Amino acid sequence: MINLKPSEDIVPMSEFRNNLSDCAARARKSGRPLLLTQNGRASYVFMDLAAFEEIREKIEKMEAYADLLAAEGEADRGEVVSIEDFEKEIHERRAREDHKAKSKTNRSRSM
Repeated sequence: MINLKPSEDIVPMSEFRNNLSDCAARARKSGRPLLLTQNGRASYVFMDLAAFEEIREKIEKMEAYADLLAAEGEADRGEVVSIEDFEKEIHERRAREDHKAKSKTNRSRSM
């Protein structure tokens, strides 16, 4: 979780522009993002790449966990397909795609 310290991490855009190197060093050292304001309103977030990657990884894990929970719910409700039916469906889809590709190739040749 990112803990924003308002007294240290809220920076007006003009100060950010004038002190970019200092702001970048501060974000890198603290590991916290800077909240940039424009006309007194929050407008942008500036953060160190390592902190951004950490957040992105956490989001990806949360999305995967949400997918697992949804799949468990489907299984609990009996919304499942046997492996045989799944393999049959995949085989049928591939056959349809192959047929479409062949038809498209044949039409191109006849023009």
